[in-house]
Amino acid sequence: MRLERIALDAEHEIFRGRLPGELHASLRDGFDELWALHPDDYHEIKIHGKLVKTPRWQQAYGADYHYTGRVNRGRPVPPVLDPVHAWTRRTIDERLNGVLVNWYDADHEHYIGKHRDSTIDMIEGTPIVTVSLGAARTFRLRPWKKKGQRDLLAEHGTVFVMPFATNLAWTHEVPHFASDRGRRISITFRAFALGNRGAS
Repeated sequence: MRLERIALDAEHEIFRGRLPGELHASLRDGFDELWALHPDDYHEIKIHGKLVKTPRWQQAYGADYHYTGRVNRGRPVPPVLDPVHAWTRRTIDERLNGVLVNWYDADHEHYIGKHRDSTIDMIEGTPIVTVSLGAARTFRLRPWKKKGQRDLLAEHGTVFVMPFATNLAWTHEVPHFASDRGRRISITFRAFALGNRGAS
């Protein structure tokens, strides 16, 4: 995979690429099967000490994901995700053992607010890889506690590779706009230490 380097500031960057043709096509054809995996209920997170429902569906696979004072328990990776999971491990980093899927439906105004990914149990220095499927959405980055932003388009088959250090220095988000249409799935891969007791 050819990766385009996108400089965010003098010290931080993000990389953008595309899924290879066969995998791109198979995930397009299998989109409805992936969509059907979304939970019936919304995951709850803790914000300012209160539990609130996430404005999108979400599920961890392969390893638990700890964030915002909660744990999204990892389920076994479903077979439909095996090809893209194997590809990311083969192409980017073989340690990528955790999978987090987010389902966005524009009809429900789903989004994810600005945040930095939790690094609890993550192997220091490993990248965070996100594969975008379905409808195009804006992937927005902002420097942590500073002004400014950088918008990138996440289309079907777009792959973002975020270095560990970039996640610490920049937030990212997927806002909802009135012009957004359709359904989007994001699949994020992370590398967790073997002590993480998620599903295998």
